[in-house]
Amino acid sequence: MKIFQRAMLGCLCTVLSVSLFAEGQKDTGKKTTGGGKTQITFMTPLSGADGAYMDKIIQAFNAANPDVEVTHLVVGASTEYKQKFSTGVATKTAPEVLLIRKFDMPLYLDQFSGFTKDELKKYGIDVNDIYPNLLSGLEYKGKLIGIPLDVWIFYMAYNKANFRKAGLDPEKPPYTREEFVKAMEALVKVTPKGVTPYYENMNWTWIWTHLLWQFGGDLLTPDFKAPAFQKAGVEVLKFLLELQQKNIIPSGIVDPGPAFESGDASVLITGIWTINSWKNLLGKDFGYAVAPQLGTTKAVFGGSHVIALTDTMLKDAKKKEAAMRWVKYLWDHMIDWYAAGQTPSRKSIAEGKELKEKLPHIWTVAQQVQYVKSFQMFPYISEVQDEIAVYLEDCLFTKKLSPEEAMDKAAKAVQTILNDYWATH
Repeated sequence: MKIFQRAMLGCLCTVLSVSLFAEGQKDTGKKTTGGGKTQITFMTPLSGADGAYMDKIIQAFNAANPDVEVTHLVVGASTEYKQKFSTGVATKTAPEVLLIRKFDMPLYLDQFSGFTKDELKKYGIDVNDIYPNLLSGLEYKGKLIGIPLDVWIFYMAYNKANFRKAGLDPEKPPYTREEFVKAMEALVKVTPKGVTPYYENMNWTWIWTHLLWQFGGDLLTPDFKAPAFQKAGVEVLKFLLELQQKNIIPSGIVDPGPAFESGDASVLITGIWTINSWKNLLGKDFGYAVAPQLGTTKAVFGGSHVIALTDTMLKDAKKKEAAMRWVKYLWDHMIDWYAAGQTPSRKSIAEGKELKEKLPHIWTVAQQVQYVKSFQMFPYISEVQDEIAVYLEDCLFTKKLSPEEAMDKAAKAVQTILNDYWATH
């Protein structure tokens, strides 16, 4: 079984657009309410295995609420998801409720229904239970426009058998930079030729951003007017070059999944969306831990699936009441969702006994949620990342540029993106 690390939350690995509008409920601007039921369309990007978990939650809600029917509309690819939402808003056929990736939200802030904390509390939703860092960027015009359902977070996956071979304690995974480098040096000795113990494509800008935050940097200034990654970015690249020289990470672009699955590679710092598959595949040899802190700042890469409501589709009070009933059901059944391989957004669940007993692997990773940093809510953050990736390759793989040169050129390219954006906004 091949696990694609780039499959963000298991839902970017395929481009899937499945229209589940029932017959008589097509995009005509009206949605039928057969049998007197209020119809709610719930659009998500869950095109992977996690979609099946959500389907079960929807089925349970529909069974418990005979006057409401929630239909699951799956659109896996980020670009297609946004296009479908834009078209739906323009034609008043948009889904009433969304599960949307947080970094896909900035273009549509005016399209989401906003709520004060007191208003949400009347629906039985206490957002004070959500980690404050996850709410960052979700307040717009004095109201919350989204509720984080989860946190997709980085963690360290490792092979316990290889740790034992290298003389390392598999129950004490490394956490500090010193511990990590020392452990990797030991693992080099038991790693097959052509592979490295930490086998990752270092051109993946998500891992670079994760390290950027740990080294105290950020992508953009708070006002999104200028790049802010140059100084910390140089330090990250120097660190990665040192790891290459020690044969700890690859010196070329690789697909890390097969090497880790086969047991040749020992460590990956990757997304929680892989944890269930690797747990099933590697069995007792699969180790999991919080992401090691390799820089000077406690930070870990993460993001959220956010529950949001389409304002233009909820002008009818009955429709809005049905939509909020579904949102409240999701709020009450979050732990069922975390079994899909997500970490909690709610403090009471992340730190609670039930999660530790039912999903100990999720509980372990969840202990770092308070340190999660997410992409800034800038509409073209993906374009910023893509531009930086070009210069990461020129530094780490082709060796055309020094770390200083790479970050200087990346900053100039990103500044062009920012200038173009602000010229029209």
